[in-house]
Amino acid sequence: MTRAERVYRALARQPLDQVPKGEWQLAPGLVANLLGKSGPVTWEDEVEARKLLGMDLVGLAVGVSEKDTDTNSFKRWREDTDFFVFALVDGPFQRAARKMDFMDFLCQVATREQEIIELVRNEAWWGMEEALRAVEAGANGVILADDIAYTRGLYINPKLVRDIFLPLWEHQVAKLRERKIPVFFHSDGNIQELLPYLVEAGFTGVHSLEPGSGMDIGKIKRDYGESLCLMGNFDLDFLVRASESEIEGAVRELMAVASPGGGFIFSTSSGCLGEELPKEKVLALYRAAERWGRY
Repeated sequence: MTRAERVYRALARQPLDQVPKGEWQLAPGLVANLLGKSGPVTWEDEVEARKLLGMDLVGLAVGVSEKDTDTNSFKRWREDTDFFVFALVDGPFQRAARKMDFMDFLCQVATREQEIIELVRNEAWWGMEEALRAVEAGANGVILADDIAYTRGLYINPKLVRDIFLPLWEHQVAKLRERKIPVFFHSDGNIQELLPYLVEAGFTGVHSLEPGSGMDIGKIKRDYGESLCLMGNFDLDFLVRASESEIEGAVRELMAVASPGGGFIFSTSSGCLGEELPKEKVLALYRAAERWGRY
């Protein structure tokens, strides 16, 4: 079974040999530390590091324009490896919020200013263009990153989500699903109130599920496991402070509640591993995931 096939099977809840796993991004410094290498890190080095950790996927950012998107990277990962390639695309909430002061943005969304409505629609269109460009270049799937929540809940009223953002997500997902491209939604924070909307929008899965924000993956699995593939839920702060035995225990517990029946991809809730992380902790994390993620 190839790495990409393992991810596809998890998405479809088909029989698997083991839980697929991986992060979108590995910092070059961490890659170098994992391989015991000094000097510049090459693409081949990152491939080797991901294989060392037993990863099945990679995430590549998409630029605003064709000039900003490294389509060759998508092609290389797709054609020269068997990794599942996600394209990382910003969603309309996140894109529009970056255009202005964040509090002003939230206030104008709350009062449904026409200028803001037009802005988020325009940003959704650009995001769709980016996603389609990545698919043409070789992406297997898309992660729509739209940080719409914080630790306690959503930044905006759920009714505003339904009226303004849900139709945009539905359109984006439908266009990609027409091309048989799975689409994940990513947001940090507590998105419990958002989960029914993600199902309604047709998302294949959801990433982050921050345990520190009250996202109980066991309950989410019971309530939404038939509709959404779950990805993430391992806390990076815990990884830094925990002992190897504590890491092992946490991975075992996570696998026990999230992996039965398929529909789970092991990952940190961040999706990115920085160079500040001790390589011993990262190795311990992924060795435990390999050990306790077998079906």
